[in-house]
Amino acid sequence: MAITISPAGIDDIKPLIRLNEAAFSWMYSTILFDGPLKESTIDALAEQRIKSHKELEKSEAQESPAKKFFGFKAVDDTTGEIVGEARWMIYYEDEVLTKSIEEEVEDRINPPMPQMQVQPTAEFVRILSTTKRETLAVPSDSGATAESNVPIKLRKRVYLQVLAVHPHHQKKGIGRKLIQWGLDEADRLELIAYLEATADGARLYEQTGFEKVKDVYMDLRPFSVEEDIPIRLMMRQPKSKN
Repeated sequence: MAITISPAGIDDIKPLIRLNEAAFSWMYSTILFDGPLKESTIDALAEQRIKSHKELEKSEAQESPAKKFFGFKAVDDTTGEIVGEARWMIYYEDEVLTKSIEEEVEDRINPPMPQMQVQPTAEFVRILSTTKRETLAVPSDSGATAESNVPIKLRKRVYLQVLAVHPHHQKKGIGRKLIQWGLDEADRLELIAYLEATADGARLYEQTGFEKVKDVYMDLRPFSVEEDIPIRLMMRQPKSKN
């Protein structure tokens, strides 16, 4: 199976949304949304993603942007089907957090997307916002904390936001191909790479040099689901150029 990795564009957004729904079907249909995505929901998600891209493009137009987004797709050369995606955010400087955890949660759920299950989505974002502060905070002589008025800084890094491979094409090396660009950039820039892994994805990341920082769990019982979602925080140190 021949696969081509290339930058993803605006025209790829809807196929990529469908890809992510297939790759994370249980999470999408049980936790984040109230069932399979309707076409109107996909349209709304695509509109939101396009708006976000345009806002990022404005900030990235600066001569030396503090951060920059990179998105890639994996395409089956035979069928032309998009079978995988990787989304990266590179923080070239320490990230200064200007919003509280609850403000980040509000940004994610307001306005709510069609079909969104607001409370589970809010709790998921809350967990990720909390753990990134605990894991990536730059030590501060001024004693900055989540409760203080001193801005918190997070370490500059290469952050893997999403890695998704269609279920029909998993275990074929596509995920490894998709993440190689980010690992090479992390080594070139001498930055850590960071991600939040699902239980299924953790093994691939371990094979590519990531190490476990900690495991956290989202308790789904308040949302009438009798289980937890495990989330593994992982970090990779840059390889020496010598």
